[in-house]
Amino acid sequence: MLYKYRTLKNFKNFVDIILKQRLYAANYKDLNDPMEGRYLYSNTPASRRIVKAIRGQKQPIRIVSLSRNDNHMLMWAHYADGHRGVVIGVEVDTSLYRVRKVKYNRNFLRLETFNDLQPYIIAEKVLLNKINVWEYEEEERILVKDGSKFIYVKVREVIAGSSMSNQDYGFLRDLIKMIDSSIKVRRANEYIDKIHW
Repeated sequence: MLYKYRTLKNFKNFVDIILKQRLYAANYKDLNDPMEGRYLYSNTPASRRIVKAIRGQKQPIRIVSLSRNDNHMLMWAHYADGHRGVVIGVEVDTSLYRVRKVKYNRNFLRLETFNDLQPYIIAEKVLLNKINVWEYEEEERILVKDGSKFIYVKVREVIAGSSMSNQDYGFLRDLIKMIDSSIKVRRANEYIDKIHW
C-alpha cells in the first residue's frame, strides 16, 4: 500500500478521492519543491537544443506523488495540516500504472551523464530524481503522459491525524462508512501513544 498525505481544508477534494477512487495528477511546476524538474547542463548550442527538447517532453507529464511511509511527523506537518488532516492508503493497479521510486541525490543531475538518451527518457529521469533533503518522504511517483488529470486507485484506509477533533473524526468515519464501508478508518495516535517522553 502507498500513502497520500492530505489536508482537509479543501474538503471537496478529499471527498472526491474517496467517492471516485482517484488521485489528482499535478504538473511538476505545481509541486511544492521549487527545484522540481531541474538539472545541470553546459551552456553550449548542442546542450541548449537538448534542453529545449527535454522541456517539451516534461511539460505534458503530470505526477502523482505517494509515500511508502504512513506515519512520518514531517509529512504530517507539511502535507496534512499539522496532524489535523489525513493519510489515505491506496492500492495502485500496476497493470494500468507504472509506480516508480524517486531517487535522491546530493546534487542535481547533469545532462552530460545521459549521453545519447532520447529527450523523453531524460525528462522522466529528471522527474524521478530529487535532492536528498527530500529523502524522508520515501516517495514513489506515477508519471501520467496521456493527458489525464487523475489516476484511479482503490482506497483501502484513511488515517485521521492525532490533532483532529473527536467531532471531526466521528463525522469523517461516518461519511466514509456511508460511501464505502470496506475502507478502514483509524486514528494516527494509535502510533503516537506508543511514544514515551
